[in-house]
Amino acid sequence: MLEKVLEIINDFVDVDLDTADENTRLRGELGLNSFDFVNVAIELEREFGVKIPDSAAANLRTVGELVELVKTLQNETAKEEA
Repeated sequence: MLEKVLEIINDFVDVDLDTADENTRLRGELGLNSFDFVNVAIELEREFGVKIPDSAAANLRTVGELVELVKTLQNETAKEEA
């Protein structure tokens, strides 16, 4: 999932996919601004079938935190559908 999240982010800002990892900072190192992040969130929602709440997104600092949020939301969605 990390690779796919980085690919989606790379659609909006230039990401060095060889060096980016879970600890890469979304805003600092990748330079995601609010507009970019909204677009990334929309693409993640489409790709993974989740809804990313604004309140949760506001607190994300790293790529790893974003990946963990998407995984958690996927698990919650799967439980609701079961």
